[in-house]
Amino acid sequence: MPEPSEPVLRVDNLSVHIGTQRVVAGLDFTVGAGERVCLIGPSGSGKSLTAAAILGITPSTASVGGSIRLGAHEVAGVAATQRPRALRIGMVFQNTQAALNPLVSVGAQLSEPFVRFHGLSRRAARAAAAELLTRMRLTAATELLTRSPAELSGGQRQRVCVALALACKPSLIVADEPTTALDALTQAEVLTLLHETTGGAGKPALLFISHDMGAASRLCQRAVILEQGRMIESGPLADLVASPRQRFTRELVAAMRSAEITPEMLAATDAYSTSGAAAVGAR
Repeated sequence: MPEPSEPVLRVDNLSVHIGTQRVVAGLDFTVGAGERVCLIGPSGSGKSLTAAAILGITPSTASVGGSIRLGAHEVAGVAATQRPRALRIGMVFQNTQAALNPLVSVGAQLSEPFVRFHGLSRRAARAAAAELLTRMRLTAATELLTRSPAELSGGQRQRVCVALALACKPSLIVADEPTTALDALTQAEVLTLLHETTGGAGKPALLFISHDMGAASRLCQRAVILEQGRMIESGPLADLVASPRQRFTRELVAAMRSAEITPEMLAATDAYSTSGAAAVGAR
């Protein structure tokens, strides 16, 4: 696909230090409008700190250098709470219990963005929240709005988190290991939802953070491979899978193939979007 003239995200020479330790060094990549890009690396490679720097939620001990541009706006080192509302980014995290307030109902949490950012009445916001949960393939959406996050399964909570990310209608969603804590079937369902709700005209771009080449291959067009805080390889995922140049990329591809991620399995995952959706709401 052609590169857009103005990426929704441009990262140039990004560095992140925790105290005196450099965790990310000289990182460069872009995410185009409506594009899905994966940032892949092992534990400790700096991928989650990179996501935190982009989101503006790095810990107080971190210092951020280089450039992070959201559209035409420089935001490197600017906390999320200090950024203009127009620069908001959707966030989907691995730990759904930490991402959702356990003391507030799902409906109250999901309605708030429609009230705050879109000016809807409370009644209209609740209706919009129920409609969005239905898009997430959650059955009995109106009833789910009354529940607390603790009453939901892990898969249900993650779909609520995806809905929250979409509710603000951002140009970019950052999903940091969103399927790691889920069983294999629920992982596939969440990947399908991310595929349907991001990428393409009129939908937000996606930066997908993972250590799983198989998951990335189901979802993203391009990948940036990190090792020890540095980019070691990047390009179209199809090319990286067919001809990996670096040792770590070859290991990722070998692990994907040993897990038997076949074209037939990918087709089955895509087919899920048109069949079997009713079962999702039960989990």
